[in-house]
Amino acid sequence: MKCLSRIEVQEYIDKEVDTATINERLIHLESCSRCLSLYNEAVEDKVLINIILNATISEDKTAVVPEFKLPVTRRKRENYFRLVVLVAASVICFILLIPLGKEPVTEKIPEAEILMYEFYDGKDLNKMWHDKSQILIIEDGKGNVIQSIITF
Repeated sequence: MKCLSRIEVQEYIDKEVDTATINERLIHLESCSRCLSLYNEAVEDKVLINIILNATISEDKTAVVPEFKLPVTRRKRENYFRLVVLVAASVICFILLIPLGKEPVTEKIPEAEILMYEFYDGKDLNKMWHDKSQILIIEDGKGNVIQSIITF
């Protein structure tokens, strides 16, 4: 049988394996000094853990834990105050976002601008320059479009 690992030794100590495996490991522990020293270390660790656990259990019985008290009324006031501040901030933001006194644009947008927006909408102007795409808008003195030429 090959040498045991620490986990296998711990399973043997805790009796977490079947009886056939226990017998095999017992025979191996009697013949292997390395595994026997590992077994002795594991037993010492288990004894130390049991001592510590027993000490903490006995201390818990004698210790008095004070009752925890939380002032419920103060907590409600804090939540109420937070709610009031949140509502006030929301109202202020709502008032600032409403355009007061702004009138919609009523002047006529020149036809040349409309043509340029339609042509350039969503296109990369640098790419259009390299592709030699151009828009030429000819307008009269009043701003009316006489002719528009788009080249590609």
